Amino acid sequence: MADEKKRQFDALIAPHLERLFRAACRLLGNAADAQDLVQDTCVTACENLVELGTNTHPLRWLLRVQHNRFIDGARRRKRAPVVVLDVTARAAAMPSDRPGPDELLLQAEAERALERAFLALEESQRILLTLRAEGYDLAEIQAITGISREVLRARLHRARRSLAQRIDELSGAPPRATRIGSGT
Repeated sequence: MADEKKRQFDALIAPHLERLFRAACRLLGNAADAQDLVQDTCVTACENLVELGTNTHPLRWLLRVQHNRFIDGARRRKRAPVVVLDVTARAAAMPSDRPGPDELLLQAEAERALERAFLALEESQRILLTLRAEGYDLAEIQAITGISREVLRARLHRARRSLAQRIDELSGAPPRATRIGSGT
């Protein structure tokens, strides 16, 4: 029986672990928590191998489970908040192919600002932007999140605008001009 479960895991879940991990890293901001989220997702998937085996899009199913696990964890954290350590120091130590300390410093500052701006977004906005950054189209994100297409488009738009505003706020840049009636 254990061999059969291992075979099913290797066939249905293992090919998607890298994408699950990347999505989890974007949602959570650090590899350790992302590994925990992926592990929780895999445990749930293993408990539901029959359902997963009949699904025509196992990656969507897995991302939906991961999305729900993330939301559950976020709700638990709101009930019992934990002090989050500043993860921006990690971004400054990331290696770069760019030569010169000035360019490295500018890149590190931009990365820290982007990470802080991204983590300052609402969780629902981070989820949508993460899925979009992973290359999912609107139909796939709709299938994963269960949000209608019109609402999804509006939420993605608001998430992008919020991210841009937060980046401007953190970088000290003047606010971006918004065009009235442009729909952007």
